[in-house]
Formats: sequence, C-alpha cells, structure tokens
Amino acid sequence: MRKKGVFFGVVVAALLLMLSTAQAATKVKVGVLKLTSSAPIFIAVEKGFFKEQGLDIEQVFFRSAQPVAVAMASGDIVVGATGITAGLYNAIAGGFKMKVVADKGREWEGYQLCGIMVSKKAWDKGLRTLKDLKGHRVGVTQIGSTFHYMLGNMLEKNGMTLEDVKVTPLGGVKSMMDTVASDQIETAFMVQPFCSVMEAKKMGHRMLWVSDYLAYQIAVIFFGDKMIEDRATSVAFMRAYIKACRFYYDNCLIKKDGKTVKGPHFDEVMQIISKYTGRKPKLIAKGLNYNDRNGRLYDEDIQHQIDWYYNHGLVGKKLDAKNIVDLSIWEQAMKDLGFKP
Repeated sequence: MRKKGVFFGVVVAALLLMLSTAQAATKVKVGVLKLTSSAPIFIAVEKGFFKEQGLDIEQVFFRSAQPVAVAMASGDIVVGATGITAGLYNAIAGGFKMKVVADKGREWEGYQLCGIMVSKKAWDKGLRTLKDLKGHRVGVTQIGSTFHYMLGNMLEKNGMTLEDVKVTPLGGVKSMMDTVASDQIETAFMVQPFCSVMEAKKMGHRMLWVSDYLAYQIAVIFFGDKMIEDRATSVAFMRAYIKACRFYYDNCLIKKDGKTVKGPHFDEVMQIISKYTGRKPKLIAKGLNYNDRNGRLYDEDIQHQIDWYYNHGLVGKKLDAKNIVDLSIWEQAMKDLGFKP
C-alpha cells in the first residue's frame, strides 16, 4: 500500500509540475515574415526551444518589413523579427521605444539572401548589370525599405545614384515576383527562396547577389518597451533564439572549400523552413542566407544605416545608434547558456 501511495504521490507531483509549467508559460507575440531568413524563429518554435524557456510564442505574419514596426507601436506584437527600415527609424525618432537586440540575417560574403531579378524581356534586351539599370525601373517593397537602402548603396559604390533609376514601390515580395515574371517591370529585388524559385521556373533572370556588393545587417530582432522592461522574458527569449541560431548555423551554414557542409539535421531544417514558406526543400537549399552562429548583432552597421536614411531625407531626425542598440540581453543570455560572446 505504501508503494502505491508513493507512486500516486509522484504522479500527482508530476501532474502538478506540468500544470504549473503550462500555467507559467508567458505569451509572446512575434512579428515575422514567411522567408528563409526567418529560419531561427521557425526552428526555435518547431524544436521547442521557446517552450523550454517557458514561452508561448504566437507568430504574427506580415508581407513586408515596415508594417512590423507599426504593429509593435500599436501593441499588436512585442517582438519584431524582420528587416530594419526607414519606417522603424522614423518611429524611434517620433518617440517609439524599442531596442535592436540581435542579428536575424545579414548580407554576407559567400551567402545569398537578396538579389535583383530581371524580367525575360528586359534580359533579352541586354539589361544585365548595375550600369544597365540607368533609366530603368527597379521594384522594391516600399520607399525606405531594406531593398531601397541596398539599391542606393550599391549604386553609390558604382558611381551612380538613386536619381539614375526609377525606384518603384510594389508592396509585398509576392507582388515583386509576379510583376517581374509577367514582364510588367524590368527589374525588382527578391529574397530567397524566391530567387531560386524564379530561376528554376524560368520566370526571370538573376542579375546579382547583394552580398557580392555589401556587408549589411539587413534584419534584426527588436524588442518593444514592454519586452525590454520584462527582463526575465526578454532573456528567456534570447536564450531560445541563440540555441536556434546555432542549430541553423551548424547544420546549414558551415562551408568547406566554398561548398556547404550539410549537418546531421540539414534535411530537418529544410522541412521546417518549407512548412512556413510553402517552398520545396530542394529550392530552399539552393540559397540559405547568413545568420551569425550566436545571433550576435553586426552593431557597427546600424549607425551607417541611420546616417544613410537621414542623408536621403527618409528619416526626419538624426539618431544615435547607441540609444537604439542594446546588447546586454544577448550578453546575459550567452552567459546563461555558458557561451563566450
């Protein structure tokens, strides 16, 4: 009888622990795009890394980066996981409280994230290089978007300016792809896996990879003021995120002699990304963007971005990156995990 009583007690204790854990789970709404570059977020959800930290993650999906900042300002989300745009910097200039805390994707040499796609008609007419863009339309999601920034910087590095081309806002990534594929516009920016999809389906031709021209912190994890104030939740989120970044990097980004060395969970990661992007794993594998192994922010690039947007009249107030970037949450999470920054 005593053994049964002990067993019963253990079972009850286990059930109470499970119940208390479930009740203790903190709800966190994260604004994200259905792109390959969101892989660490998808992985952290699917592998249970967030749950391990007592977090209940709700992913709120957007078509482009700028609306994510609007959603955070209105309180619809508390974490943003997307590109940094002029809209975000303007919101900060207007008093919106948030902090950029971690890497979520870079344009980095040797890795492909964003490219310029050319319509079949324009390609056949000889539009093949940046110099050829003069006088032509280039599709971006919105004015002040990450694509707008990349275009301006690449042109300036090649002795041109934005005045030499016709910057054309097209809305979401899907709209840009469809517009190029139907020959309605000469060129437009595209992200993976859509670049590979377009090439594979002969819907357009790739002119270039942005990473061949720029080292750029294109996407970040940023926290709203409520998340920043809740230190326990913000650090818990970061611990899970760092684990996901490592899982992604170790299985998908290690290279030897210029070629990707597939880790033991490579196919699993492809399936996870496929689940959220709706693209086939084989196409996704053709273009995996770069994420820092530990999710560390390329923080020195933030001030350059701010200055560029300000100098081009896209941000109304000069900002100091030191007031926007907060690496302390990432540093604490790294320490908790026993990793060296």
